Amino acid sequence: MAYSDFIHIAQLENQFGIRQTFAKIFTTTPLIEPSEHLKIDLADAQEMPLLNSEKAKSEFLIVPVLKEIRRRNRHFSIFSGYTFDVDKEQSLVGICDYILSAAIDSLEIKSPIFCLVEAKNRTTVEGIPQVASEMIAAQIFNEKAHNSISVIYGCVSTGTEWLFLKLENKILTIDTNSYYLIPSDLPRLLGMLNEVVTHNLVYSQAS
Repeated sequence: MAYSDFIHIAQLENQFGIRQTFAKIFTTTPLIEPSEHLKIDLADAQEMPLLNSEKAKSEFLIVPVLKEIRRRNRHFSIFSGYTFDVDKEQSLVGICDYILSAAIDSLEIKSPIFCLVEAKNRTTVEGIPQVASEMIAAQIFNEKAHNSISVIYGCVSTGTEWLFLKLENKILTIDTNSYYLIPSDLPRLLGMLNEVVTHNLVYSQAS
């Protein structure tokens, strides 16, 4: 088994003692207006045939958003398509779509803080067990590495829809709202991603 083999939350509940709940993850997140760079990237994406290509959605929708946050805060790294084998006996192994790590100038993931799974022709809800298993692995990784990171964040994205999660102790919080790459939602989406990075960098730099 690997991360992608987790298809039911019940598997995580039984194996890891995870309890799920639903709530707004960020209630007072400052809005961040997109840069002209991002606006151009997303406008270009609208002209691309993205509907039937998960790779294209990743390159033209997800990556530009992550790079936008990286331009604002360069104290973390973006790992795409990396093998993240944490615990083979518990099936916490496999390739992750995206992991943000609170460490720079490193060829390896040292302080995972955020996991993002592409929905890959599924709904965002269907991708929750997979990303949650990666978040559990990130939590275990940080515990073993003695990283002072108490919360792991995650997201399932279709490219246009983004659903956020938070793992703290054994509680998996699933956001009650999804956010979209539309003008009315984009500032809040960017604000949430920035909050994810800012929150955990404080803890990682203290370790």
